[in-house]
Amino acid sequence: MALARSGFSPGSIDGSIGTQTRQALSAYQTAHQLHPSGEFDLATQATLKIAEPLYARVTLSAADFARIDPAPASWKERGTRERMAYHSILEMLAETCMSHPDLIQQLNPALDFNQLQAGQEVLVPHMPPLQIYQPVSHLQISLSARTLQAISPQGRIVFHCPVSIARRVDKRPSGALRVKVRVKNPNYTFNPAILSSTAANEGITQKFIIQPGPNNPVGSTWIGLNLPSYGIHGTPEPEKVGRTESSGCFRLANWNAQTLLGLVEIGTTVHVDP
Repeated sequence: MALARSGFSPGSIDGSIGTQTRQALSAYQTAHQLHPSGEFDLATQATLKIAEPLYARVTLSAADFARIDPAPASWKERGTRERMAYHSILEMLAETCMSHPDLIQQLNPALDFNQLQAGQEVLVPHMPPLQIYQPVSHLQISLSARTLQAISPQGRIVFHCPVSIARRVDKRPSGALRVKVRVKNPNYTFNPAILSSTAANEGITQKFIIQPGPNNPVGSTWIGLNLPSYGIHGTPEPEKVGRTESSGCFRLANWNAQTLLGLVEIGTTVHVDP
């Protein structure tokens, strides 16, 4: 939690120390001129602090339940929806708290998340939306580490998060790219020429638009690059970021993509390293 609040995201907060947490620790240590051990050592403990409250109690409202729609059964059905909303209260709580759904359930062992009602309280990590008010000279994406970092004009890491990359090596861009467009709450165009196997399975022959929402295929944010059809974007499956591979673009958890949107400008350079 302390790392994520400081702009060094380990991905979905799950209460355990894994590869992505160690990468975030190493980036934090580098930014604060500490030895980048990737361990929560004494020097890091002296620097990395977290303010109270650690947790918050959320009272569910009727408006919260109105934000929920059942999951669509197919890509075709996605194209008929008026929005790509959350599919469950648990999903909504986890995403707004930058946390893994399993952690929310662990914090609330007495609750049945399939039977929640308005007026009930849920204990969650207190994770306010993150905004970073520092200038950025460029972004650095490491394909091997599957990380994205925003670098200040002085060369300091000011933001770090895990990223998913293309499944196929020939679909992975490299070198210097640029931010071409910034879009909050984007829609998504299903193109059967790009998602050919899915289109063949569902008999889709024409393009169609999928409306905005957290479960849009590109999540809540699109940062388009100067390479056609490539961008940095959110995802409806934040727990898989850094652990699975995309069709070509760079996927971030929605909350990290939203933070990044506030950091970059049209023309910001994106360096993609092997």
